[in-house]
Amino acid sequence: LRALARRPGWVVSRAELLRALPGAGRDEHAVETAVARLRSALGGPRMIQTVVKRGYRLAFDPSDGGSGPG
Repeated sequence: LRALARRPGWVVSRAELLRALPGAGRDEHAVETAVARLRSALGGPRMIQTVVKRGYRLAFDPSDGGSGPG
């Protein structure tokens, strides 16, 4: 979550998220698993968005005054 929250709305690659996870894993499936768990903990998939072939991003709508998704 910290890696995504550093730049809300910006896409963070799976490789970058993998480096942020504990351990020295090389399997990007670990990122998918971590994102699924994070979505579950946050109560749904809307906060963490998948950007196909690029990575993930924290949902951000600047029109709401920066308070984050609804």
